[in-house]
Amino acid sequence: MIKKILVPLDGSKLAEKALPYAESFALKYQAEVTLLWVLQHPTVVPMDYGGVGVPPVDTMMEKEEARNYLNRLRTEFEQQNIPTRVAVLKSHSVADAIIDLARKEGMDMIVKTTHGRSGLSRWLFGNVAAKVLQQAPCPVFLVRVSGQDRTAADGG
Repeated sequence: MIKKILVPLDGSKLAEKALPYAESFALKYQAEVTLLWVLQHPTVVPMDYGGVGVPPVDTMMEKEEARNYLNRLRTEFEQQNIPTRVAVLKSHSVADAIIDLARKEGMDMIVKTTHGRSGLSRWLFGNVAAKVLQQAPCPVFLVRVSGQDRTAADGG
């Protein structure tokens, strides 16, 4: 049975395309939903070694913005009588944080979109959906995001 559903989000309209599916599963199985945002802070190689400099990040502000965003979404789920929690984590690896939380909290399903980075940022950060699909301790429901969805979300 599906009693606990994890929905990783990043604040993008593309990631939100997973929400109707999570809502549908939650209503059908009377499951609790956990909305997760992982603040990613990559390991930076010093400039002396060909690394890229990264400006300092105000983690407290990021956490507050992420929590506010997730709480707005939680309200929408709770209006459908879906018990909903929010979690904001900080990690060097978004995929590892998703997998670890799913394992620790005994999630029965992960619902997320396939969207992600491309080019250099994909190489630096990896493909989150692929890693989660391969290593998650529970079934993963991936919502494919088409090129049209990407263009519309970017305002183009």
